[in-house]
Order: sequence, then C-alpha cells, then structure tokens
Amino acid sequence: MLAPLHGRSRARTCVFATVSFVLLIVLSSLPLLRATAPRVVFNTDQPPDSEIPIPKSIWQIFFPPPGAAVLDHDLVHSNDWIEMAPGYTYTLVSASEADRFIAENFGHRPEIGETYHALTNPAQKSDFLRYLLLYIRGGLYADVDTKPLVRLDDWIPPERRRDVKLLIAVEYDETVEAHPDDFTYPVQFCQWTIAAAPRHPVFAKMIDRVLTGLNDVARVQGTTLDKVNISDYNVLNTTGPVAWTEVVFSLLQETSPNPSESSIKTFADVMGIKEDRYHGDVVIMPSETFRGDYLDDWGISLRQRRKSLVRHFFKGAWKNTPT
Repeated sequence: MLAPLHGRSRARTCVFATVSFVLLIVLSSLPLLRATAPRVVFNTDQPPDSEIPIPKSIWQIFFPPPGAAVLDHDLVHSNDWIEMAPGYTYTLVSASEADRFIAENFGHRPEIGETYHALTNPAQKSDFLRYLLLYIRGGLYADVDTKPLVRLDDWIPPERRRDVKLLIAVEYDETVEAHPDDFTYPVQFCQWTIAAAPRHPVFAKMIDRVLTGLNDVARVQGTTLDKVNISDYNVLNTTGPVAWTEVVFSLLQETSPNPSESSIKTFADVMGIKEDRYHGDVVIMPSETFRGDYLDDWGISLRQRRKSLVRHFFKGAWKNTPT
C-alpha cells in the first residue's frame, strides 16, 4: 500500500495559480462545446464565506469520446449549474488542463501522474481526476450529463454548513430497489455528484485505493497498465462506484459520530434512509437525491419527489458491453 496523502493543511477557498487552468463556460448561445475552445465566465455576485469548509466551486470534466471533437449540447447543462449557483465559480476541465493540474500538484507523488497518464479508458481517467481535483481544491463535482434541480445553497440547512466537509448520496439501496445481481453491495454510494472540503481524508484513501486496484489489474494480466484489457467490471472496481463505496463505507466505520448521532458499522445502518443523515463531518443523502425525475434502468419510478437535488441523464458511454 502506498503512503496515504496526509499532513496537508486544509484550504477554505481555492483558485488555480493561473487563469489558463480555469475553463469556465456559458453554453446558452453555443450549439456545441468544442474541446479546443473553452470559454470563461465567473459568477461573482456574492463573496465567498471563509467559514464554510466546502468551497463555492463547481467542477465538471470534458473528455470527448475517442474520435469525437465536439460534445452534443444536449448532454451538457453548464448553464443550469451556473444559474443555480450564484457566487460560485464553474470550471470545465479539459484533458490538457488536467495534465497540467496533476503536474503542478502531484509532483511529489510521481506514481499518481504515471498511473493517470497510463490509463486508456476515459471513464477511469475521469473518475481518478475527480478524486484528485476534490482532494486538492474541494468544491462540488458533477458529471456533465447532470443538471441541478435546487439552488446549491439550499442543499444543506444554513445551521449545518459549517459542520459538513463531505456531501454524498446513496446511489443504490436494496431496500428501495432490489436488484442484488447488478450491485456488489446492498448499498452503493454515488460518485457522479460529490461535494467536499479540500484535503478530506476520504480522497486520500480513494487515491491509494485507485493506485492499488489498477496495479493489481495489470499484475493479474501480466502486463503494464497502458496495455491492460479494461472490462466494465474493472472500471467499477478500480475507479468507479464499487471502489468508491468501499472507501466511503470504511471511512464511515472509522468516523466517530457526534454526540447526537449513532455509529455506522454495517450497511444496514445506512439502508432505507429517507432524510439526510449527519455523521461526523459527513452528510449522507437518500437515494433519490441525485437521481431526480429519472426512470431507472428497470423502468421503475423511484424518486417520489422527496428531496431530489440533481437529475442524472445517464448519458455516459463508459461501458464496453452494450446495454
């Protein structure tokens, strides 16, 4: 196991060293988003609150599919994120700027850059990058095929904002939708939308988990990482939601609850939640939170409109196996 990323001071708000890294766009007048021509816009109508641990930053990643130079405007909802987040910065990260970010922030851990650059699967690269971005910069990450349904400042009650350093939601809960053959665990945590303070330990653990898992795949196949045959299973279990769930649940088990909270020891302790659950500096939101107004893969409406904050359109093309 590689040494964890610990001992770094936490930043309350963060910006990049150069404007060239910050790729902020408005798509309302653009039919297509070109990877080679990002545009810049800041939301600055209210000052940042230095007492709130999670910075007012939104991160999305644009890695065009192989052979594609543009992304269909219908798959991108940047304008919605900007409109729902006054006072936030919105950042769309391209592949070239991701390379620069990694070089500038992880030079002391060369295995991180080497692993990232060896990845040939765009979903794995995007997964890994979101953890690296949130570890260093904090803020909110969301896939490009998502749109917010509620203003970001209304996601957490004002009296809780100074306590929360990691915001996650359940993606799958077998007590809500029973499909045990399709999921590894009875509860799976979503990683298409995550919010966090910089240097949160969950990302130090996740970065190490990614490095170990990817190296294991290469070792089993007897080749180097840039030549491995990546299956859907590999994506889920090295950088995707299965690996993320293992790391998040391990952190929850190790976290001491506040006096008014009960401990989390098994998946049963987070199953069937219908309201936000606070645990230490983490808030765990119910399964409909980031799956609003969506008919799932089995055609069953599960959302019940209790507290849907994000709609996910599930347009990601990461799977090798056609559905």
